[in-house]
Amino acid sequence: MKEEIQAIFKYLQTQMKAEYSVDENINYVRVSKPNYFQAAEYLRNQGFQRLLTISAVDWIERGTFEIYFLVHKLHEDIYVKVATEIPRDNPTIPSLSKLWLNAAMHEREAWELFGVSFEGNQILKPLFLEDPVEIPPFRKDFNWREFVEKNYSLVHNEER
Repeated sequence: MKEEIQAIFKYLQTQMKAEYSVDENINYVRVSKPNYFQAAEYLRNQGFQRLLTISAVDWIERGTFEIYFLVHKLHEDIYVKVATEIPRDNPTIPSLSKLWLNAAMHEREAWELFGVSFEGNQILKPLFLEDPVEIPPFRKDFNWREFVEKNYSLVHNEER
């Protein structure tokens, strides 16, 4: 098993210029945006059948979002997190829903809460929010106090 996983990560490093590290049982891979879908497809073809999540991290000070997915290879009990960065001002990335069906719902959540568009995902429509918002609520520049006051006429009491 160890030789197989080493071969997988050697391929990712040489063919996709991926950065690779290991922490306990999780393997971390960082790729460029153009290699995001290709890395996912390669891992799927290597037996990573189970997609656990797709999400985003808002790095407002860098002007980027980190988009990542986490996959699992059941029989060898191997976890891999693949991450890339995309610009906050044009947050688009290919959808992984062609590889894993459950990717569509994870991407839908990231689309609504962070404003990231997943090209090829056919179900990008509101999931949680009742009304459109100017700034998606999981972005760091979303002011929840202002939103609550404006929409619900509630004022945050700092003394509580």
